[in-house]
Amino acid sequence: MMASLTPLKSTETVNRTLDSTLASIDVAEDAVRELAAQAGFSDLALGRICLAVREIVTNAIVHGNRYDLSKRVFLAVSITPARLEITISDQGSGFHLSAVPDPRSPEALLRPSGRGLYLARAFMDEFHVQRGDLCGVAIVLVKYVNASPQPGALS
Repeated sequence: MMASLTPLKSTETVNRTLDSTLASIDVAEDAVRELAAQAGFSDLALGRICLAVREIVTNAIVHGNRYDLSKRVFLAVSITPARLEITISDQGSGFHLSAVPDPRSPEALLRPSGRGLYLARAFMDEFHVQRGDLCGVAIVLVKYVNASPQPGALS
């Protein structure tokens, strides 16, 4: 997908309230892909941003809300000329990042899951975990529009 040739001159924000179903993962990715492309991201960067969003939304649905259809996942995507900011929050009981096992540890390498937070953190320029407003957790992902790859980042 090609990014728009017209540079972004203002801030745009999109908010979505998503059901706690796996179908919501595609809805979130599509919303982010559209704004990220509008911000000028393409190819590899766009794919990484979308993968980070898929992983975090999946975690919100599966681990946060535990597929509870009475709970929602909230997506807020803001773009400015300098950055793309994505906030994904759930209504679960929350978690502490320090309690999440390192997916690179020998005992975790053969597990079929457990890499989403690691990938999101590696693919984005900023990664923040915060308590949600009412409950659950909010994860903030930031990608700078003109950032060069960080040393040690996954390539």
